[in-house]
Amino acid sequence: MHVKTLASTEQTVQFAVTETDYTMHLKLERQTSDLLIQIIGGDVPHYGVITTVDKTGKALTTTLPSRPGHVHQEKVLIDQVLKTVKPLITNNAVLVSGMHVNEITPAQMRAAMPMAHELGVALAKWLKAHPDQTQVVTYAK
Repeated sequence: MHVKTLASTEQTVQFAVTETDYTMHLKLERQTSDLLIQIIGGDVPHYGVITTVDKTGKALTTTLPSRPGHVHQEKVLIDQVLKTVKPLITNNAVLVSGMHVNEITPAQMRAAMPMAHELGVALAKWLKAHPDQTQVVTYAK
């Protein structure tokens, strides 16, 4: 499995991995020390699951409806990414995921978790190589 870096600046990076005839993307945007991580792909990229993580490591997840009687299942992809990047979160992080592969096969379903894990590994390496710049924050008295 080979993760490709599609774009990178000091505040953003985008990776992609393709297996079993579909592509999963991970996009990171950093605002100071906060992270926005998108895990999207397939035939119909979308936003179906949102997980927030604070600097203490506490995570909260919201799953949105996908079709009548169902909610999106992409938390499993977020969890794979979080396994590798959670220790590197220095403030707040928002992870959003949504991926739909039309007529998905069992092989494509089995490939999803390792694909997300590899994207997480690539992001962890990038975060280590591009640490956030500590900003001075002041508050009104």
